[in-house]
Amino acid sequence: MIGLDEIGTVQAAPDPAALRAVLDSVFAGRAYRWADTPAALRVMREWWDRLVDWLDALRLGNPAAFRLFVFALLIALVLVLAHGAWVVWRTVRGAAAPEEGGPDGAPRARRDAAWYLQEADRAAAAGRTAEALQLAFVGLALTLDGQGLLRYHASQTPAEVARAARLAAQDRERLRALVQALYGYVFGGRPCAPADYRRWREGSAGPWHAAAH
Repeated sequence: MIGLDEIGTVQAAPDPAALRAVLDSVFAGRAYRWADTPAALRVMREWWDRLVDWLDALRLGNPAAFRLFVFALLIALVLVLAHGAWVVWRTVRGAAAPEEGGPDGAPRARRDAAWYLQEADRAAAAGRTAEALQLAFVGLALTLDGQGLLRYHASQTPAEVARAARLAAQDRERLRALVQALYGYVFGGRPCAPADYRRWREGSAGPWHAAAH
């Protein structure tokens, strides 16, 4: 028989369901996730967790600064989107603008490849290299059109021009490289120095060859 002084030391066995629930909650923690994660993904996840922790600490410790930070991010996003829309609008407008009339009301001469290339060099000399690249590409497209290697429309994007041009394999790769550089400078935010513009113009100035039939 168990004495009265031993009753206080007897403990009931734990409930198996409750014990399993406690163990599941413990082993569900991040420290017990043993999946083999790639190093790059693991570093990105660690940086993301640190950023989230920092934002939580900022939100709890200084709500006013947190709201100011979020507002600054929204302003930056709006500016980036507005700049991208402006660049696209300038590109489309510059390529598809109707011919303007002269002082006497008579229509000006048709803007051909030589006109666009001349205007491109003039814009580059004035420091507007991104605009110069766009004008130079229109001049290149009109050059290919004049040689029967492309049927150019003002609504076409540079990538569409590269796909539609009927060029030999080597020249097709050359045109694709020019388009990639154009997108990087004009839409990707890469700085375009005058030397970069001259290299682009030199790359587009050589002869172009038709694809073999």
